[in-house]
Amino acid sequence: MGKVFVVGDKYTVSLFRMVGTEGDFIDDPYNLPDLISKLKKREDIDLILITKDIYEPIKEKIDPIIADQRKPLITIIPSPFSESKPLDVRKMIMKALGFG
Repeated sequence: MGKVFVVGDKYTVSLFRMVGTEGDFIDDPYNLPDLISKLKKREDIDLILITKDIYEPIKEKIDPIIADQRKPLITIIPSPFSESKPLDVRKMIMKALGFG
């Protein structure tokens, strides 16, 4: 089983680091595509978690990368600064299977 890598604000990344997960915080969301390209080259990473506040400003650039990416799997997680709303798990599953 591979590693999980977290990208987001310093608070979220720090919390994940406390439980042994690798991570990197970025202040400028426009640096995210370069970081993802670098992480895709690492064979030991199976999952990249990106906080919603980093993803939202450039989601048009990131969505095609997520859609074409098989390994590592890239998913968006809420952060302390993002708006909370209920998850539509069915929609998430359908999207992951390529139907959404």
